[in-house]
Amino acid sequence: MNYIIMCGGNYEFQKPLVKIKGETLVERTIRLLRENGIEDIYVSTNSDQYEFLDVPLLHHKNTYEHDKEIGQPKGCWLEAYYPTDEPTCYLHGDVFFSHDAIKKIIDAEVDDALFICTCDGNDKRLKRHPMNTGGREPFGYKVQNQEKFREGIDYLISIQDEFRIKPFSWHLYRYLNGLDICKKARSFTKINNIFREDGKYLVINDYTRDVDTLGQVKQLEEDLAKWGIDV
Repeated sequence: MNYIIMCGGNYEFQKPLVKIKGETLVERTIRLLRENGIEDIYVSTNSDQYEFLDVPLLHHKNTYEHDKEIGQPKGCWLEAYYPTDEPTCYLHGDVFFSHDAIKKIIDAEVDDALFICTCDGNDKRLKRHPMNTGGREPFGYKVQNQEKFREGIDYLISIQDEFRIKPFSWHLYRYLNGLDICKKARSFTKINNIFREDGKYLVINDYTRDVDTLGQVKQLEEDLAKWGIDV
């Protein structure tokens, strides 16, 4: 199985290049994958800022861009999943993964497509890890059946204008698992409320989290120090 770290889109700064303890997020993910015996690692991007990495780059058109003026994205986030026929694990490039999370992802069995996400802070079935921010964040997909996965992406993109919130990874999860795709939802609350419904997902319940702002970088480093975690 290939492992593709998704580092595309147009943002104010390249989030996968943010450094935690002197190491960029994307370099950390590459290192953890290699420490677990994974060699087929790629980075998909539409930026030239990743040329320094010692992995193959998949230059990929990704028009997603958040427009602050209108409060909605330009393009569709689902374009971020690099099109391929090969079984692939897609990992979001702006995520600080724990050692255990990467191992759990690698070891996870998958039939068609397995959604990878953090646990819901309101889900009473799990005791949330003290460093888990509980934000229902998506971390990636592990895909065995690319035909079915791509079918879902293409369909959601084709009807994206029917959505109040343009389709992204949670909508894709809902489509692949035969759930209501929430075209008329006005907020994320219903869209990512998957924990009370049937479906296939892998919960990461530790200090793994996505990093969207420089303030979150500082908070993460403070939390790691507080809990004495060696990264």
